[in-house]
Amino acid sequence: MYGQRTIECLSSGKWDNPYPKCGEATCSLNTTVEDLKMEQFPDIEGPVKHGYKLRFSCYGQGLILKGQREITCQPNGEWSSPFPKCEEAMCVTNLTVNMRSDVTEDGHPGPEVSIRPGHTITLSCVGKGTKLQGQSKITCLPTGEWNVPFPKCVRGKCEQPPHVDFADTKEMTKPEYNSGEKVEYICFNKYTLVQHHPYSKYLTCEQGEWRGNIKCLKPCSVTVEEMSKRGIELRWRPLEKIFSPHGDRIQFAFSWFTCQPSSATTPR
Repeated sequence: MYGQRTIECLSSGKWDNPYPKCGEATCSLNTTVEDLKMEQFPDIEGPVKHGYKLRFSCYGQGLILKGQREITCQPNGEWSSPFPKCEEAMCVTNLTVNMRSDVTEDGHPGPEVSIRPGHTITLSCVGKGTKLQGQSKITCLPTGEWNVPFPKCVRGKCEQPPHVDFADTKEMTKPEYNSGEKVEYICFNKYTLVQHHPYSKYLTCEQGEWRGNIKCLKPCSVTVEEMSKRGIELRWRPLEKIFSPHGDRIQFAFSWFTCQPSSATTPR
C-alpha cells in the first residue's frame, strides 16, 4: 500500500489525504551509513523489486564490514537483513589469566587486547610450568584478523602422579612427566580394577595436568561370627574369615551343632 492507511472525512466533505494505492512492493535504498559501497543485482535503474539483491563493501583502508555482505528484497518490501555498517578494523581478544601482553592499544598492560592494523604485540605466559604454544609476536592485519593463530598458554610438565585410593603405580614414579606420558596403576590385593568407560588403568599427563579416572572395587568380606550367627559354613573351605574380589562366587552349607547337656553340679 502506498499512501496513508487511514484517512479522515473532514467537515468540508473532503478527505484529509488522498486515497492510498496498492502496487508492487519495492525496497528502499535509503541509508545513512558512510563509507558503504552498494552493488545492485540485477544492475538496472528503477525501484528495487522482490528478489533483487544488494552486495556491500567498504570504501577506504582500515575499515571492515559489520553485518551481512549480501541482502535480498523480500515480497513485503523489506530487506532480508538490516544494512551493514563500516567500522574501523581492530584485532580484539581477551587474554587468559595466565597470559600477559607487553601493551594494549592505549599503551597500558591489561587483560584485553585491542590493536589497530599494522601493530604488533608480544605475548608471554606466567605461572610455574606454563609455556607459550604458538608465536610470541603477532601482528594485526587490515582485515581485523591476526597474521597467525592466537597462541595459548599450556602447562608443559606434570609433577608426580596423584594418590589413588586402594591402588599404587605399577612402576617407580619420576619427579616430573612430559605431556603425553602415561602412568599405569594396579589395585591392592583382592581389589578389582574397573576398566570400562570412563575408567582405565592409566593416568595421562596432558599439558601439565593428570587426566583419567581410576577406580578399585573393594572385596566382599565374610566373618566367622557372621557365619556362626546364621548357622552356615563355607562349603569347600575350613571355617575362617574370607575376602572375595568383585564378581567372585561363594558357596555355603548348613552347620550342624550338637547340644551338650549341662552338668548337674555345675551351674550354667
